[in-house]
Amino acid sequence: MKKWGRRAEDQEWFVRLNRTEVWQHNIIWITFTLLVLTGMMSLIPTTWVVAMFGRYTAPVYRWRRYLHFIFAIGLFIGCVWHIAYLAFTDDGRQVFKDILLKPIDFIQMKENVLYMLGMRPEKPKFDRYDYKEKLEYLFGCIGTVVIFITGTIMTLAPLFPKFVVEVAATFHLMEATLASFAISIWHFYAVHLKPGKFPQDTSWIDGKMTMHHLKEEHPVYYEKIAKERGMINRDKRMDSPSPTSDDKNINKTYVSSAAEGIDIKERQSGQEEDL
Repeated sequence: MKKWGRRAEDQEWFVRLNRTEVWQHNIIWITFTLLVLTGMMSLIPTTWVVAMFGRYTAPVYRWRRYLHFIFAIGLFIGCVWHIAYLAFTDDGRQVFKDILLKPIDFIQMKENVLYMLGMRPEKPKFDRYDYKEKLEYLFGCIGTVVIFITGTIMTLAPLFPKFVVEVAATFHLMEATLASFAISIWHFYAVHLKPGKFPQDTSWIDGKMTMHHLKEEHPVYYEKIAKERGMINRDKRMDSPSPTSDDKNINKTYVSSAAEGIDIKERQSGQEEDL
């Protein structure tokens, strides 16, 4: 199996994420991670915090709140930028069109489950985004909306009834925990840790993926890109079996025997002319 390593000399590369998409992705995942760290800190028992920081406990809690709010603004800016990109640019509108769930995604979900259970000979052929990526994107958007709404209610707590604030706090914590597990387990495995990608998929850095990787995981989209690059005929030539050493020896023997036969016939013809 061909290695998917970064910058392998024998591989061609495809731009999976353009520069704008790379920046948006990095802003969102960095601010999200910092929000999780500063948010989960509020779950640490107060006695532990006092034991660690002593008389600085109050400033630590105060700065935790300030930083959490700053990171939330950063995440909000990243999300607004992404929405504007989807709405007002050609590339963004194409991304939105391609990443929407379609009926075929549910069919491929069933086919992929059957394939993993050994009840189907081959896995389904995915386009630019498979159903797992689409679902992760959809649930990520829904979760972000829930986080923003509940976070706003908690920030403006004096304006809302206590019951509403407590419900918002519960949903905020539950959604943050669910998102943390989804990203740390599902997303990290699918993108970085599974065989063929370990230790990481470097597209989050430069937006690029190998054409071999694209062919393996998104064959339908690969066909479109390969046709644009004129790679289809070349791939067919590369996939055709090359002659083995035995075949080469047989060919050499055949050519040699044929040459000897021609030489014998020429000598016989010359002798007949002399007679």
